[in-house]
Parts: sequence; structure tokens; C-alpha cells
Amino acid sequence: MAEITTNSTSTSRTILADVVPLKTPFIVQFFPIYGCNFKCKFCIHSIPENKRGYVADKKVMDFELYKKAIDDLAEFDDKIKMIRFAATGEPLLHNKIAEMIAYAKEKNVANSVEIVTNGSLLTNELSDKLINANLDWLRISIEGLTSEKYKEICGADISFDDLVKNIEYFYKNKKNTKIYIKIIDCALNKGEEEKFFNIFGSICDKIAIEKLYPAVDDIDYSKISNNNFSKSQNGNELFDIEVCPQPFYLLQVNPDGNIAPCCSMETPITLGNIQNKSIKEIWQGPCYKNFQLMLLKDKSKNPICAKCQTYKFGTFKEDILDYKKDEIIEKLSK
Repeated sequence: MAEITTNSTSTSRTILADVVPLKTPFIVQFFPIYGCNFKCKFCIHSIPENKRGYVADKKVMDFELYKKAIDDLAEFDDKIKMIRFAATGEPLLHNKIAEMIAYAKEKNVANSVEIVTNGSLLTNELSDKLINANLDWLRISIEGLTSEKYKEICGADISFDDLVKNIEYFYKNKKNTKIYIKIIDCALNKGEEEKFFNIFGSICDKIAIEKLYPAVDDIDYSKISNNNFSKSQNGNELFDIEVCPQPFYLLQVNPDGNIAPCCSMETPITLGNIQNKSIKEIWQGPCYKNFQLMLLKDKSKNPICAKCQTYKFGTFKEDILDYKKDEIIEKLSK
């Protein structure tokens, strides 16, 4: 039976306030494709594209640009803790996703290489490719326990039985890859928690029920869930914090090569492009530092950051920076 957890990360957490500014980011998130085969009610993909805020200028990341990004990561003094394929799209839609994993593993620039996916595009062939590419973690978001529930939540026609069989195949053949399976609470009908654990608990390494949180301004989450949003994504109490910690330990590489400082559904700022500079130059450069200082001093100066509260739902106590804000400002200002 899988470990039931409230911590989806595969890496140990560091007291962030003690180590910033970081010479090497802990996490580099690749946003390989701006598109999804689902339109989940709680996700930005349920909103027409012309009504969304700015996300990216390009839909699909070129493989050569991706390789350049991985080569850039080798310039850092330390290895990246985690490379994660996720963001505002379904990574398995990229036709070179297995090759991307293999290249990152071959270059040995990160302790862990992971994919966050809805899992619906898994086939035995793709599973074999991902496993043979030495993927460290496959993190699968389940959106219901029946085909009918998937239609309701995602607007997608899938065979739930086939989805389970494909995940089971991956698990039976996974070698060193580990599987984390989670479901958001609003995708479960009342009393289905035990059913979820019974279906997936024997075909993954970690499993969790996560809390819905309001990630997109233009979605009325009260129509999706009775949740009062007093808990974090992992079910913990929310911290009363003002400083978003993500840009102090993470950067995101968008399909067009732009560097974003967080996982927001709307890109708050572009801090450089890897076609013109290396990732190390951007991470350690003045634009990134000035953005971090803005978050510490007055986030209202960025209109996206000013309204964003979603970072609170993914913050662990180790991430909190507020209590050392003045000290960090002094370090960054040198």
C-alpha cells in the first residue's frame, strides 16, 4: 500500500530564510507546452484563451531550445534539487517529452526529474519510454473515479478503467521511477475517499487527497466546491504571510524561452530569455534581484503579484520569509 502523505515534494525542505539569496535555484520548472486535453472546471484551461491573462507567446517548446536550457543548468555551482515538467499545460502532449527527460538525466544537472500530468495520455509505449529515460517521479492528478465524473470535471471523454490499467502497467514496469497519485477533493463524491485509496493505493508509491484552492481569478470556485479555502493545498493551516517565497527558490522556463519567477496561472513578469542569456545569468542578474526586492518591500508595484494569493496555498513553514524580511533586503541590496 502506498504511503498516504500531505507532502507532494520528493525533496527535503530547507529553511529558506536562512539561505537566500540562492546562487542556484532549488527548482527549475519547465513549461513545455501551453495546451491541455482537459478543461477542468478549476483550471485556466476552462476559460477561453482570449479571456486569460498573459501566459506565454509560444505554444510548444523547441527541443533545441530545451537542450540549451539543460546545458545552462550545468553552469551552476550546485545541482538543481528538482527539474519539474508542469505549469499551464499537459506535459505528455509534447511529442518529445521522453527525450526531454532522457537529456536532463544524461546531463545529470538535477537530483530529481519529475512530471506532473493528468495521466490520460499514458500508453504502454509512452510509459516504457519514460521509464527507460530514467524519470524519477511521475506525479498523476486524478480527476474522478468514473468516466462520468471525468466528463463532469474535465469535459473529457475518457475510459476510467483504461486510465487505471495504464497506470497499473507503469507501476508494474517502473524500475526506479516512483509514482505519486493525488486527487483534488472536489473530484470525489461524498464518501469516496476509501474507494480512491483502494483503487490506486496498490499502484503507486505515494498517494494523497489535496484541497481545492482558488488559482484563477475569473473562476467562481464557490460553484465548484463548498470549501471555505481555510486550508492549504496539502490540508494544513494557511500561514498569514505577505511575501511570496516562490521566486526566491524557483524559476520557470516558458515555451518561448522566457523566464518566469513562479507558477502563477498568469505570468507576472518576464525576467529574461534563454535565447539571449544563460539561465545562470538571469537567475543571478539584476532583474531577478530587483523583482525579489519588490516582493519584500511592496508587491503592489506588480499588478499580478498585488492580487495573487495562491502562493499561500502551497507554502510550507520552511518557506516563510516574512520574519527575516529586513535581513534579506539588506543581503539583496549589497
